[in-house]
Amino acid sequence: MVFTDVFNVMHDDCKIIQTQNDFKRVFIIENEQGVRFTCLKDDAPRSSKIHDHWKHAKPSDSPDAHPFHDKFV
Repeated sequence: MVFTDVFNVMHDDCKIIQTQNDFKRVFIIENEQGVRFTCLKDDAPRSSKIHDHWKHAKPSDSPDAHPFHDKFV
């Protein structure tokens, strides 16, 4: 299955990590190397405190520590 992280980078061969708390808007995946990424849920509910819906960022906006950052800068 292919997942898209918050920086719009696609990942395959990942597993969904079960977390102690259930998040309403995001979930966490882990690749074979043990690197974890945050992904937006397709059906993420809108928050009453925020007027905009969350959107994926651009891959070039990913932090320097993102494993795939160098591919997009």
